[in-house]
Amino acid sequence: MKLTQQINYHEAIRRWCARVEDYNENCETFVSKRTSHTPDGEVITKEFVMKKGTLKGSVKATGMHLIALYSQAWGKANAAVHGMARPDDVYVATNRVELGERLSRSGRSCYDHIRKLITVGLIEKYSFCGRQHSFKIWISPKILFGEAETMPEVAAPKTASLAPVRQKMPPIYNPQIQYTTTISADKCGQTLKHDHGNNKDPHSLVQNGQEPASYKPVATETRQGGRAAAEYSELEKMWISLPNYLRNLTTGFWKVAKTQLYPRCQFTEEDQRQAILEIYEGVFGKFALSQSDVAWADYYNELMDRMQLAKRWFDKHPDRSPDMPYKCKKKLGYFDPKNNFGFARTAEWFAKDSLRKRENRVEFLLNSARIDFERWAAGKPRASHIGKDELQLFVYYQNWARTYGKEVEAKFSEQYLEQKARSFEPKKIHRLSIRAQKKQQKDQNPTQIVYVESWMTEFGEGFYSY
Repeated sequence: MKLTQQINYHEAIRRWCARVEDYNENCETFVSKRTSHTPDGEVITKEFVMKKGTLKGSVKATGMHLIALYSQAWGKANAAVHGMARPDDVYVATNRVELGERLSRSGRSCYDHIRKLITVGLIEKYSFCGRQHSFKIWISPKILFGEAETMPEVAAPKTASLAPVRQKMPPIYNPQIQYTTTISADKCGQTLKHDHGNNKDPHSLVQNGQEPASYKPVATETRQGGRAAAEYSELEKMWISLPNYLRNLTTGFWKVAKTQLYPRCQFTEEDQRQAILEIYEGVFGKFALSQSDVAWADYYNELMDRMQLAKRWFDKHPDRSPDMPYKCKKKLGYFDPKNNFGFARTAEWFAKDSLRKRENRVEFLLNSARIDFERWAAGKPRASHIGKDELQLFVYYQNWARTYGKEVEAKFSEQYLEQKARSFEPKKIHRLSIRAQKKQQKDQNPTQIVYVESWMTEFGEGFYSY
């Protein structure tokens, strides 16, 4: 399973230079003759083999500059859509004047260079789009990402995988060397004879002919207690039959999850394959819900927000870590919807966070409406509301409140009627002075009379109660 492609700038430049060299070697050759005269008057003719239509160093430099611009655009696009950018959607918008200023060349020279780059194959697509950005350029994916290599699939090593304790740091498996303690039957009960006078260790296992046995983990086809290989093969068949866009959603999600949630873990190809299939089933529900690509993209963005919530939680609790992405022994995978401590828990966090943000937006709406009506009545409206009368301002905020539902619209109407009842004047907050506050305290706490009996002061010390 291939993850989202990334541009390696140095490798792309190397492929571009190799493309230029191959193009120059295949150019048409011709013989050029030059004559010269010696001091004796003899005419000498020299022949030179030259090539026609080769790419100069300036054209090569222009291509390298366009690759750098496209790499920047590719990085920004992937950051905006969480690593799900397509080569067809990313382009370089520029013009000949801008390129000329950057490369210290004339605009006409840059235009000629672009025509040659289209011929060579660096620019795969070219579109004229207007005056500000005269054209859009798409760089060939063969130069950016390289040719598609068909490598034979290597079987994953069959090693035993240990599952970490739930919500604890994954253990680093470091097997210790195990030494054999087996004694042959013919030497049982005998004492080993040692040569005196030498410096050999009589207790050394190597000297006694017992070499340390190399550790060999138990090889199993699948993880103990995990899914069977047949289940994963069935899931993989269903996953392969999906359109490329939906498959890119699962691989892109795993790439982000691996960097955000498992930064210190190393996964084999088989581990990543099983993780992607678990995400395909547990997170995306096998794409059983029929909806458009735009709806799936919105759901993917929601998953990215939930991923950030999970990452923030684990950052606040450094002694905790997520479960493995696949089922291992008796522990469910982190992306299994049945796991109460897994990724499914972030749906509740996301709902609470969305509700909190909605309440903040509603509060901002009501406060803005209150302030704008007060400023309109005072003759100092906001710049965006200059020229609006009371009805237009009311309709503006009513349409805004209607987007949050009937309840918010009713709150806004109630606030508007309350403001109109007092002619849109600000509420007066009555604050008492310090003297008035002290007087109010005296009124609330009148003077208390304490009756002291004679026996309370007989010895100079008394007990007063009131």
